[in-house]
Amino acid sequence: MADPGDLSGRIPAPQGARPPWRELEGLRPLTLRACRRLIVVAPHPRDEIRAAGGLLRRLAARHASVDVLALTDGPGRTCTPPEGIAVPDPGDLGADVVVRPDDLGDPDTLDMVLARLEGIAPEDGDGEEPAGDPEEVALADAYRALGVAEVRRHRLGLPDAGLSRCEADVVGALSEIVGFVEDPHGLCVLAPWSGDGDDDHEAAGRAAEIVCAAYRVRLVRWLDQAWSWAGPESAEVPWRRARQLALSETVQARKLAASAAFGGRPGRDRELPDGSAPGPREVFLV
Repeated sequence: MADPGDLSGRIPAPQGARPPWRELEGLRPLTLRACRRLIVVAPHPRDEIRAAGGLLRRLAARHASVDVLALTDGPGRTCTPPEGIAVPDPGDLGADVVVRPDDLGDPDTLDMVLARLEGIAPEDGDGEEPAGDPEEVALADAYRALGVAEVRRHRLGLPDAGLSRCEADVVGALSEIVGFVEDPHGLCVLAPWSGDGDDDHEAAGRAAEIVCAAYRVRLVRWLDQAWSWAGPESAEVPWRRARQLALSETVQARKLAASAAFGGRPGRDRELPDGSAPGPREVFLV
């Protein structure tokens, strides 16, 4: 049997095995009270929003600074759960605003969704497309939807589905960022789990482990593809090191709005459990 504390490698679970949320409700909460700067290692655009949008919002609300090291410009999945999420309307405490995936299929609805979440009137646009890199514009809109005011992004432009051949580049780039942080005691790195099952995610996770071990920096890992092959009894996943971040309905809806900023392919995430789409909690390995 695999060592539950081992974060490398995996043994595929039985076909269709996946941990339902009722099996994970008893996880201890994730606490990052000392984190004043977060460096995120994102293999693909929007990976960090999909897996950890709630965590990014919480840390930003605590005035922690956020850096995102974007490794590739390859496609990422969007967050579209199968049912709507009811969100209290600040403008009418006696009613609910329901944000549904269909509402978010048209990027033009993003401002209306945010207006309902914030209780403010949407800004009138002139109908012109914003200037600049469309991916960067979409990311800016996504972070605005999350309520994260400022994110420093570093783009490496490495080949999608080829990070295993470029791990040294990831180690070098992450080391350059971590090594210049003035207060390493307030620093955390967020990256995919190195046993996730996706080659790019595992390569990013291994690089983060190397850098964090060298600089003695705290590393927090997210799960992605592991949700599709691992179950609550899977010994290859170190569940004893798992922690949860409970998400309010408003934060869940913000993750939906952030996903809508990219347009995307609705429905793709419906094959995965709530843990990888905007469900009631986010789960991390510490």
